[in-house]
Formats: sequence, C-alpha cells, structure tokens
Amino acid sequence: MKDGAPMPHTTSLHEKIWTGTAVSAGVAHAVVHVLKDHFDEPDDDAISADMVEHEMERLHAALAVTRQEIEGLQTAMGAEQGSAESEIFETHLLILQDGSILKQVEKTVREKLVCVDAVYYRLMTQHMERLRGLPDAYLRERFLDIKDVTQRVMRHLRGELLETPMFDEPVIIVAHDLTPSDTVALDRSKVLGFAVEAGSAVSHAAIIAKSLAIPAVVKLHGICDSLHSGDTVLLDGEEGALILNPAAETLARYRTREEQAERREDVFQVERHAPAETVCGCTICVGANAEFVEEVDIVRDSGAEEVGLFRTEFLHLESPDANEDELASAYSQVVRALAPKRIVFRTLDLGGDKVDERLAAEPEPNPFLGWRGIRMSLGRLDLFKRQLRALLRAAVHGRVGIMFPMVSGLEEVRAAKAVLAECAAELEAEGHTIPDEVEVGAMIEIPSAALSADQIAREVDFFSLGTNDLTQYTLAVDRLNDRVCDLYQPTHPAVLRLIDLSVKAARGAGIRIGMCGEMASNLELTPLMIGLGLNELSVAATQVARVKHAVRQLDVASCSAFAEQALGLSHPAEILAMSRGMAESCYPELFE
Repeated sequence: MKDGAPMPHTTSLHEKIWTGTAVSAGVAHAVVHVLKDHFDEPDDDAISADMVEHEMERLHAALAVTRQEIEGLQTAMGAEQGSAESEIFETHLLILQDGSILKQVEKTVREKLVCVDAVYYRLMTQHMERLRGLPDAYLRERFLDIKDVTQRVMRHLRGELLETPMFDEPVIIVAHDLTPSDTVALDRSKVLGFAVEAGSAVSHAAIIAKSLAIPAVVKLHGICDSLHSGDTVLLDGEEGALILNPAAETLARYRTREEQAERREDVFQVERHAPAETVCGCTICVGANAEFVEEVDIVRDSGAEEVGLFRTEFLHLESPDANEDELASAYSQVVRALAPKRIVFRTLDLGGDKVDERLAAEPEPNPFLGWRGIRMSLGRLDLFKRQLRALLRAAVHGRVGIMFPMVSGLEEVRAAKAVLAECAAELEAEGHTIPDEVEVGAMIEIPSAALSADQIAREVDFFSLGTNDLTQYTLAVDRLNDRVCDLYQPTHPAVLRLIDLSVKAARGAGIRIGMCGEMASNLELTPLMIGLGLNELSVAATQVARVKHAVRQLDVASCSAFAEQALGLSHPAEILAMSRGMAESCYPELFE
C-alpha cells in the first residue's frame, strides 16, 4: 500500500465510503488534492476572536500568490503594451488589490467571527451580481473579470490549484475529470493515485494511472463536493473504493490484503524478463506503452520487449515551445535509456481531449471528429517537421519506429511519408547522420483505415491497432461519455471483423501488426487476440508480466479455432464470456 507523509490520527473520525469503477490496481493512503474547475460557496465556519489574525494572514497569502500567478500569465502572453491581454490582466490586478474590498472583508471577519473564505466569497459574489444586471455591456463584462479573480483566490485559500500544482507531500488527486493538460501540469512524482468523478476504463485518467503504476478509480460521483484538499483517504484500485478517514482497523486490513497480493504478484514477476512463448513454441512480443520520460525505469523493470507506443503529445503539452534540439534531447534520452529495445514513437495526436489551446483557434463542436492527429500535423507542417527532424536525430541512438496516428486512408500516409523524407534530406544536407533503418508505421484506429488496410500496408513497415478509438468510431460511442459507456463493447462483431481484416492485410503485405489499445492489456481477451493472429501486444507497463504469464499458458491453434468461432457470433457479451472462460481455464491464477 502506497503511503504519503504521516497522516493525522483518524480513529475518532467517521469513515465514509464511495464506490466507483476500478481502472488501475493498487492501494494508496494519503491526503487528497482536489482539482476543481469551479468553486463552491464555502460554509460559514465560526472562528474564535484569537483566530482573526490567522484568517487575515491566510487571505493575504492567497492574494499574494494570486498576484504572482496573474503577473506570470501576463508575462507569458507576450506583454505587448496596450494589448488586449495586457489590459485584461491589469484589470485583474486592480480588482485583486482593491483596498475597499480588503477593509470590508476584515471588518466582517472581526465583527461576525466567520472564516475568511465565506466572507470573501460572499462579498465578491455581491459585486458580480450587481454588475450582471447593468445595461452597459462593458460593465457587464467586468463580471467575468471579478469571477476569474475570485476563482483564483478561492483556490489558493483552499489549496485547490489548477495552475501547475506542486506538493510538499505525496497526494491522491481528486477531480471531476482528469484531462491530459491537468496531468502534465502535476508534479507526478508526488501523485499516489487518481480518484475521478467521471471517466471509464479507457479514459485518460485510467491510461495514465496504469502507465505510472498507481491506483485509479473512476465514476466516484459526488466526491468533489464532499472532499477538500488535505482530507485523509484510502484509495482502493482493486475494488473501486475511496474511503475518507480510514480507521486503524481498516488500514490494518488493507495492509494484510496488500501483502497477500504482493506475494501472488511475485510469482508472475519472477519470469517477467523471459520471452513470452506459447505452449506450442510461438513467441509473442509483449511491449509497454509510455508517455513520459520518467517512465523509462518502470518500462525497463517491467520486462517489456519494446515500447510499442510512446505518446509524444504529452511531452508537447508539458513544453509546447520546445525547439528541435530540446525535443531531440528528450527523445534521445528515452532511446538511449532503453536501448537496444525498439521504441515506437507516435507522432503528435493532438486534438480530441488532448488540446493545445494555442493551436485550437476556436472550439470545435465535435473535437474527436475534427482537427486531430495526422490531420493537425499535416495542417501545421512547421510543428510536424520539427518533431520528425527531432525523431530522426534521436534514431541514431537506437532502434526507432515512427508511427502516424488517426490516418483515414492511403493519401494521408503518403503525405506524411513525403514530409518525413523531406526532413531526412534536410538533415543529411546539414551534416546529420540519419540511420538507414527507421521503421514507419500507421495506426489503424479509424474504420476507413481498417477497410483500406491492404492499400496502406504497401506503404508502411508495420501496423498498430489502436482499439480504444477503433471501438468508439466503429460503434459511434464516445468512450468518455458515462451515458453510453455500456454501448462501448470492444468484442462487438464489427470491431473484431475490422481487426481480422487488418491482420490479414498486414500478413498479405508481409509487414508486422501489433495492438497498443486497452484490449491488449485485458487478460480476459488475450486468447482472442492471439487467435486473431496478433503476435505483438503493447500494454501498460504494470500488465507486462501478467500478459506474458497468460501467453505462456496458451496454444495458438486452440486460440485460432476459438477466434474463428467468435467471428461468427453476433453478441458481444457472448464473445466476451467465451474468451473469459478460456482465459480462466488456462490461467485461473490471474483471476484470483
């Protein structure tokens, strides 16, 4: 069980339990840090007279940090004199430093002996409501300025920061949802787990938690309104529970359970570095997915044969202004650290839920069907060429594959390859060494790509099936939408037929094909994946040892016969049940 810094004694407090959906295994015990995109009306907590000075010190500290934050934003926006952005931030600073507001807050706190959070919030809300009702458009707009300043101050009063929160001690992140932008802003070395109100097993929070080897639970409805930064919780990524104020006996029970789980897991970890060879002698390459440079130690220790998917957009979101040299350095660090393993870098898959606000000039009504992946890269050749040049430079340090995301057909692949060839020619002309063997691949995650896989296969060295998107696009089901999550069915016959079509196209062209989506990590589906002809699976690093163990218990001929039968079935639940049944009979120890 992962523990943070020493916790307050909790036996005198009542436990409260929320139950959600477990998406990343493990248990963590720490204080929470709440990420909020709004602020709630604080309670009128009474204070004693001798606490007034402390309350005012809290407010002044929050105002000081907020001022630094706004001035930092002002500088980051370019700070052209007279620019609209500069005027906005100047207005925010004036609001923040309004002496009349501060005097009124202090007067009320002293007279009514109420916490400063409630007094400041109510006073600023009164100002907002007055402006909202005015006929003058300019004054009405000041409502938004006051709201923004108030939000920032309230977050600093509560410790609920959205802007690059740094932690003095390990924390469990609590949020309504966790976007890629939220993740890259966190000090991930101090994050022990994620507890999220929304999300699903294939949501961003779930994927990142698995990569970081930390527990995560989603669909914990109502936790953001009930928890505050600093509360002590226990997060159970096995059973999908969040426990506020866990009692001593609860902690003892979890420690015993965790010790038993670790002993069971040790059995699978012993042979994690050995090849994954089926009982009939077929070797399956089991790789790991990654997105952060700091994951290389986790990947190296996991037993992964390669990195089958390195998501480069997270490095971009962390440092959107990184130049070519900085990118080449970051990519080279990964390649050198994991050599001689092959590293497959996916070029930027921005768009969808991974948004660079500076590239998105205006909000898209349906971003998952909009300017995303290879479309954005081909539309921003300066950004695309900078990345490709950096990847080619990193390739001199080890085995590198470059993979294009969200391709819909042959023309996009040819266009992307042409840009890559142009970058290689430029680098050679500048005196850089370009390795002869840099494999080029395409992700199959749009139905049109699967249906034209035979054409695309003649242009690339490998395919990688991105089943998270392939499933959502095939079934027209938003994989992040809680209302339709029951319709998100990876074992739907249409999805399996597209996988089968892609495998046959790859085999026909003599290229390799793997899978890097969440289906590859699902031990219930391993017999089906092997049976469909996949001999490369890239999974969360925490799943590598378990997937390898599963593969060693399977026979390819039996899996192929099952897959052929499954392709003739019409009910996703029936296919899933059959695959799970085969998995449980072959490796029951993984389901204990």
